[in-house]
Amino acid sequence: MVSQELLVQAADSFGFDVKTLVFISDSCNEVYRFTLHNQPYILRLSAKPHAYYAQIKAEVDWVCYLAQNGVRASLPVHTSDGQLTAVCRHQEQRFIATAFHMAPGRFFDKSNPQLWGPPIFRKWGEAMGQMHLLTKSYPAADVAERRADWGKWHINNPNLNQGRYLILLDKLKALEDSISNLPKDAASYGLIHNDFHPYNFHIDNGEITVFDFDDSIYGWYALDIAIAATHAVWWGSPAEDRHSKHEFAEQFLMEFLTGYSKHNVLTYNWIQQIPMFMDYRNICSYFWWLSSWDGDESRLSEAQQAAITHAVHLIQSGQSFDGCDIKL
Repeated sequence: MVSQELLVQAADSFGFDVKTLVFISDSCNEVYRFTLHNQPYILRLSAKPHAYYAQIKAEVDWVCYLAQNGVRASLPVHTSDGQLTAVCRHQEQRFIATAFHMAPGRFFDKSNPQLWGPPIFRKWGEAMGQMHLLTKSYPAADVAERRADWGKWHINNPNLNQGRYLILLDKLKALEDSISNLPKDAASYGLIHNDFHPYNFHIDNGEITVFDFDDSIYGWYALDIAIAATHAVWWGSPAEDRHSKHEFAEQFLMEFLTGYSKHNVLTYNWIQQIPMFMDYRNICSYFWWLSSWDGDESRLSEAQQAAITHAVHLIQSGQSFDGCDIKL
């Protein structure tokens, strides 16, 4: 947790009362809610090195561009001196602070047809299609530093070079090799959200407001779509068996792509790549918690160990991950 001194600095930078801060989460960043003029906002504190400062400026610049051109995105808030970011320091701690308008509405709920189902999937697709169309005209050259390009993971953990962990690592590398050979033309590759999942947007009266662009990169539009589909299957499938997940994935993508095509068009060849990118997102999920694992299996939860066993079984039997064995 950040120190109280840092929170005070952040509050001073954005002109709100530090006493209104309410802690929300601390997964990749520390996130708080605060109140200013009786309106709710979000404060994000990122423990990033100084060199990453320009990356965050590039992120919020893109969000502003999207919002100014019609995308329902949570707008960044300016600091008291007119900046979109602030650096807060105290002793050994150093955080880059950004603040955003709170998105109206609430998260998805797969038991509520107003918050999950075909109309939401189409709106979700529309939002992404609009973003991909706009990225083609985004003047990134005006930003001091652009966001990073997609790249292979650099995993040098010796604990993964044996047994079933090596099977997972080899699967990741094989998919990365396939992806790295794909073309990067303007019609298929650009600045993408890269994490547009159901917990990164709110739903309000059937409309979607997207937020959390912290993972945005230059990547393939089909990858961005696949990330949405993968998470939709993880959290929104009506049942957990493999058949149900495949069926749901097909139905989801049919609705999602209907909305997406209202703004942006992908060729059929790229749409056919979506299941492969979904497989890639699935295998990446293991390395979010294995890349720095110390080799002690007792530190892995029962759910994690079961997931590894299931993944290894699928890989060894030549099958895709659940929800990815679909034809588009």
